[in-house]
Amino acid sequence: MAWKKRRIGDSSCYLADMKTRLQLASFLQKLLSLPTAPFHERFVTAFLCETLEKAAIEFRLDEFGNIIAGSVQGDYPVAFVAHMDHPGFEIVEAGKEKAVAGWYGGVDPKYFIGSRVIIYDRESGGVRARGMVEDIAKNAQGRVERMKLRVLGPVEAGDFGTWDLLPFRQRGEMIFTKGADDLVGCAVILLALKELKVRGIEREPGAFFTRAEEQGFVGTLGMIQSRAVSPSTKVVSVETSKALPGVVLGGGPVIRLGDRTSMFHHEMVTFMDYVAEGLKKKDERFTYQRRVMDGGTCEATPYTLGGHIAGGIAVPLHNYHNQGKSRIGPEGVHLRDVEGAVKLLVAMITRIDEFAGPVKRVLERFESTWQKYGTRLQIKPKG
Repeated sequence: MAWKKRRIGDSSCYLADMKTRLQLASFLQKLLSLPTAPFHERFVTAFLCETLEKAAIEFRLDEFGNIIAGSVQGDYPVAFVAHMDHPGFEIVEAGKEKAVAGWYGGVDPKYFIGSRVIIYDRESGGVRARGMVEDIAKNAQGRVERMKLRVLGPVEAGDFGTWDLLPFRQRGEMIFTKGADDLVGCAVILLALKELKVRGIEREPGAFFTRAEEQGFVGTLGMIQSRAVSPSTKVVSVETSKALPGVVLGGGPVIRLGDRTSMFHHEMVTFMDYVAEGLKKKDERFTYQRRVMDGGTCEATPYTLGGHIAGGIAVPLHNYHNQGKSRIGPEGVHLRDVEGAVKLLVAMITRIDEFAGPVKRVLERFESTWQKYGTRLQIKPKG
């Protein structure tokens, strides 16, 4: 998908923007309509692999089922990471009109009892049954681990499911879906890779599409444990994240200063600020936000703690993990934020050779200030 460049005074700009938004919404509808849950990402994996193949972008599956795209030899300065799952469950016991399921992902226990669910065939991805949560069991930390379900339709152990919500609905520039986190992040990275390919940018980034993030970064931890990522590779998490106070839907992608667990590397944050400001001057439609997005922990944190220069870009999210005001509801994202995130990723790669420059200039400014005023603080010895 080629992203149209606006020119002031060009009467075709509005129509070009409309076409781009329609293409973006159509792509999101295809991806967001796919069933997924932790450990059951195969249908999203197949879609992403097919799209990468059609775009002539190199990729491979690692031993854990993560997709590694870009230069498969690992020779990339920056890698973008997003996960292919969303909170959901797996059937562990099945009986007549009853089932027990293991739950994966962070959702407040108050939302479960009485909420409706949909169950997919583990092999075909087709809908097998629908049901309702009758009871839950929590672990020592108070997180839901098991559910008892009343089901209408035959199910088997190994089938999986999610909340029974509309897969996709567009209302103006808002997209509502059963699970934006983090299929929207996957879409942003994939579209950025395609745009870089169209432009012929030689410095191709890496892209990691990971599994079972919602159950504790399992896919990412597998990549780290297997040393699949070079220590010199800079890592950027691309994820939808709860729209906290100070962040607005439609205000543009968020440069993530940190998450609930860690603060991100100063060089990465400073470089992102630099690129975003440059993009803002060139593109009148581009806006961005910056904040510590501590509504959750993202995949930048395991890489940060593993010694990588890491950071994050967030697409503001409505109804994080489907948690509405009082009941389960669809997640929502704004098309402008999604589009802006793609533009920011593309701009980061086109300017990656300037990565060290922004921090260097800050240090030079500090040194200049010290040289000019430092002597005024020096106390002369008496006598």
